[in-house]
Amino acid sequence: MDDGKKTLLVGIRNMVLGLVVLSLAIGGTGVVSNAALLDGVMGGFEKSMGERAQANGEELVIGNFYPAERADSHGPIGGMGDHTHNEGEFMFTYKYMRMFMDGNRDGTKRQSKSDVLQDFFVTPTDMTTQMHMFNFMYGLNQTVTLTAMIPYVLKSMDHETRTGVKFRTKTSGFGDIRLGSLVRLYAFETPSIGSHRFHFNAGVSLPTGDIKATGATPLGVTRLPYPMQLGSGTVDLMPGLTYAGGLNNVSWGAQAIGTIRLGDNNQGYALGDEYEVSAYGAYQWAKWVSNSVRFKWKDWDNYEGRDSNITRVNPMGVPLVPTAESSRRGGERLDILLGVNVLFPEVMELENHLGVEVGLPLYQNLNGPQLESDYSFFIGWQVIN
Repeated sequence: MDDGKKTLLVGIRNMVLGLVVLSLAIGGTGVVSNAALLDGVMGGFEKSMGERAQANGEELVIGNFYPAERADSHGPIGGMGDHTHNEGEFMFTYKYMRMFMDGNRDGTKRQSKSDVLQDFFVTPTDMTTQMHMFNFMYGLNQTVTLTAMIPYVLKSMDHETRTGVKFRTKTSGFGDIRLGSLVRLYAFETPSIGSHRFHFNAGVSLPTGDIKATGATPLGVTRLPYPMQLGSGTVDLMPGLTYAGGLNNVSWGAQAIGTIRLGDNNQGYALGDEYEVSAYGAYQWAKWVSNSVRFKWKDWDNYEGRDSNITRVNPMGVPLVPTAESSRRGGERLDILLGVNVLFPEVMELENHLGVEVGLPLYQNLNGPQLESDYSFFIGWQVIN
C-alpha cells in the first residue's frame, strides 16, 4: 500500500473514531436528550415543507422516529441497526443465521476441484457457517439507542487432497462482541409524502473471538486457516448511515455500513476492511404481516500481514490450501434477499415480531480461488417492552 493511501485511510479511521466517541459521549452525558441531532437546524427545509403541507391541508410532523405497531416497523431480519427506540424502550432479539458455501471461484469464474488442485495440495469443497446472535437495544434517551450483540459461531469446512483424501475441520465458540449506539439525526412526515427517518450507526467490534483455533488435518493437529477462525483479533470500528421511510402499506429503507480494522492482531495480521450497502422495499398485506425484497452489496479487502502459525506449504514444498493465503481473501458480492415479517399479539404488554429472510447471490467476484456463497438464511424473534 502506497504512503498516500495509508495517510488517507488513517485520516478516515481517525474521523470515524471521533464520530463513534462523540455519539457514545452524547448518550452517556445526555447533552442532547430529547431531540434528534439535526432538530432546530433545518429551519429553511422545515419552513418550505411546512408550507407545502399546509397548502395540501396537512401538517408537517418533525421527530417521529418510531412508527405505530405494524409488521414492517422493523426492517428485514437479516439487517442490523435498522431502527431506533424511544427513551426507556428495550428490545431483545434472538437471531439465527446459516450460510452455505459450495464450490470455488476465482474472479467471476467457477473453479473445479481439479483446477484448484493444480496449484494447491488441498482444496476446500464446501463450508457451513452458523451463528446464534443475542441482540439487545435500549433507548437511552430520545437521541441515542444503545446496542449490543453477542454471537455464538459454529463453522465446518470439507476438503479434498490431490490423493483423494477427504476430511472436515470444525470450530465453534463465541465470536466478536459488538457494542454501539444509534444516533437519531432527523425525521419528518406528512400524510401525502409519508415518513422519512435518518440515523447514524456508531459501532465497535471487540476481539473476543478465538483467532488461534486448531483442528485435526492430514498433517496432524494444526492452526486452522483464516476462514475457520472465530474473530478478527482487532478492535474494529463499524460506522454507518441508515434511512427508512414509509407511506400507507409500503415501506423502504437503505443502509451503508463499514468495518474498519484498527491495526494488526497479536498474530501479525488484520482482516480486510469491509463495506456494505443495502436497500429494501416492503409491502404490508395486513397489520400483522409484510413481505420484503432486499439487495445487498458487500465489498471486502484482502488481509494484511499473515499468521506464521498457519501452515502454507506441505512437507514437499507444495502450496497447501488457498484458505491459508491472506492475499486470497478479498472479494465483492451482490445478494438478493426475500423476507417476511410477522407481528404477533402482545403478551404481557410485550410486542412480539418474527422475521425470516433468505438470500441468494446474483454476482460474485472473488480474489480466489475462494469458496463461493450458495445461500444465506436468517430467522429471528424480537420482543419489545
